[in-house]
Formats: sequence, C-alpha cells, structure tokens
Amino acid sequence: MKSIILFFAFALLSISFASQAQDPVVISEEGAKGDLDIEPDVKDLPFRQRLHFGGGISGLSFGNPTSIGISPMAGYMLTNNTILGVGLTYQYFSFRGFQASNLLGQRIFVRQFVPALSAMIGQGYLTAQIENFQDIASPANKMKYSTPVLVGIGIGSKLGINLNVMYDLNYTAGSNSPYGTALVVQVGGFFF
Repeated sequence: MKSIILFFAFALLSISFASQAQDPVVISEEGAKGDLDIEPDVKDLPFRQRLHFGGGISGLSFGNPTSIGISPMAGYMLTNNTILGVGLTYQYFSFRGFQASNLLGQRIFVRQFVPALSAMIGQGYLTAQIENFQDIASPANKMKYSTPVLVGIGIGSKLGINLNVMYDLNYTAGSNSPYGTALVVQVGGFFF
C-alpha cells in the first residue's frame, strides 16, 4: 500500500512540475530579420554585404632562405560556403649568397568551407590559390620566379583571423620559388 501511495505522490509531483515549466525564451535583436541562429542565404544579400576586405602575412620562413610577406585582399561570397578573392602581396626574399629580393605579386584564391572538415577541426575549409611574382629591385637584378600554385587547408571563420597551411605544387628544390619551402603558412583573414 505504501508503494502505491508513493507512486501516486511522485506522479502527481512530476505533473505539477511539468505544468510549471516555462516556454523557451526567444531573444531577438533590434532590426534582425528571422532566426539569428540560421545563417541567411548570401543570394539574398546585396553586393556590398557579400564583399569582404582583409589581409595578412604569408610565406613565413626564417633562416636560409628567409621569406616574409604582407598581403591585402578582397573576397566575394559566391555561396554560403564559397569565397572567391584577389589580393596583392609584397614578399621579402633572401637567400645566402644572393642579393635579397623585393617581390610584388598578385593572387587569386578560393576558400570552400566543408561541413565534414569543420566537424573534425572546427570551422575548417579547403583553400587554393595561384600567385604571380615579379622582382621590383633594380632592372639589372631582375630574376624570374616560379608561379606558386598552392593547395591546402585552413581553420577560421569567414570573418576574422584564419590560419592556412598550403603546399606549393610548383615547388622544386633549386627552383626560383618566392617561398623557402614547398610548405607555405599564411595568417590573416577578412576583417570588414
């Protein structure tokens, strides 16, 4: 008899607590359209909101050779997961026994955010870029450099700081690469 009374007491208490449960609280932002947790489709955004600007540092290599570059860039969101962009790069490159080079280059890049990659490393994406460099030193010292074709992975958000680790498909030992090795690291991102 005690167990039946105890059972009904627990059942009555659980019903009373369930009836006192609150409805979920929805916090809205002034001027927001729709649910803030759902990313809007970029096809619905105007051109200016799909365009982003930023920059970073690239080609970090210290020792022999030494390589460091700075690079402003602009990117356009083609889809919610794809960014296509262009950039300029100034690259300082020195190699033992040769005069240091000041390189100016252009680049075209694409970033593809992949949900499976993001699940493994958090906000991860695949990236590829092609670059072209010219020595802006004295005309007598003009040297031809290889055209880096870089592929790799990155981690970071669409707006904010990113880290890219890429491999130069055109790199060969002894070639005139603007980077010290075939492995190229870039830090930067889109900031506005």
